[in-house]
Amino acid sequence: MKYTIVLSPGANADIESVVRWYLKIDPNLAFRFLMETNKVLQRIRRMPYAFASRAGASRRARLKRFPYYVHYSVAMNVVTVKAIVHERRGNSRTP
Repeated sequence: MKYTIVLSPGANADIESVVRWYLKIDPNLAFRFLMETNKVLQRIRRMPYAFASRAGASRRARLKRFPYYVHYSVAMNVVTVKAIVHERRGNSRTP
């Protein structure tokens, strides 16, 4: 079963913030970040329970080439992405 992915306003803001940061460094990095984020979201869409469980119903999946986690929850056939968090800030902003 494929799940529907819903990005929260906070997750959208997180992605935009990271893209702006990488654009300052190298536009290609920003593009690669978006591609990697999309790959992780597609893996979550196919197998949402394959990733590490956190406190409560929250889960997280790590991007392979970037130091970020996708924090999300699953209810029925909907995956709600709550945040995209840098691995060094993960404990302070874990949803």
